[in-house]
Amino acid sequence: MKKWFTVFCMALLMLAISGCGSDNALDSYSFGHKVIKSGNSEITVALPYDIGVQPNTTKNALGYPVTTYLGADKNFLVSIEAISPKAGQPLPTAAAYGAESKAFYEKSFGNNLTWSDEMKTVDGVQAFISSATLVANKIQIRFFQYTFADKGVLWNITYQYPVDSTMGAQISDLVVGKIQITKKEG
Repeated sequence: MKKWFTVFCMALLMLAISGCGSDNALDSYSFGHKVIKSGNSEITVALPYDIGVQPNTTKNALGYPVTTYLGADKNFLVSIEAISPKAGQPLPTAAAYGAESKAFYEKSFGNNLTWSDEMKTVDGVQAFISSATLVANKIQIRFFQYTFADKGVLWNITYQYPVDSTMGAQISDLVVGKIQITKKEG
């Protein structure tokens, strides 16, 4: 009897250990907020993990001077760009930059891209918000982009996750569009 009890306890322990993995984003990620400053602008963004500045990135894919913050894993990618104007040019509007970004993605992905966009208010500021699905390396990716200007900085925040990632979809529900723009007086 003692032997069977020991075997039962070991089997129960193995079952408990094997079931400890979680497919719940709240159990698997350390969600928090990141405050990012550029010039006189400051934003706070909800994130599933900490992100860091990319020291070797001085221009983005569209040729604008940029400071980029990036974090990624197999389930989710977030990129935050603080964009400055090109030499001798004014800072583009959120809508103009969004249209330029859309044209870039259309050129890059062609028929493998489905895109929609709209102007919407994010924390009191007009933003160009894009939602897309694209196929890259035979992987279908869900894509969200929030572009807005604040105090001389054009912010471009991009979120991506593989469509077949349940974890990515959960993370998306918890962080996409959760943006606060700091309003300072005087």
